[in-house]
Amino acid sequence: IMRPGTLVSGNVTFSDGMSGTWQLDQQGRIGLIPSTEGYRPSQDDIQEFQIKLQDALHKAGY
Repeated sequence: IMRPGTLVSGNVTFSDGMSGTWQLDQQGRIGLIPSTEGYRPSQDDIQEFQIKLQDALHKAGY
C-alpha cells in the first residue's frame, strides 16, 4: 500500500542484516522505516543506500 504523498517505495537490507522500508516523497525526501523500532543503520550503510537508490531512480526515470 502506497502512503499518501509517496512517489516510490521499496525495501532495503543493510550490511548487518537489518532491514526496513524506504519511501521517496513528492518533494524528493527519502524516508526510512526500520523493521526494528529504534534501529539506525551505520553512516556507511546510509551512504551506500543513498548512492544505490539514486542510481536506481535515475535508471527508472525519476
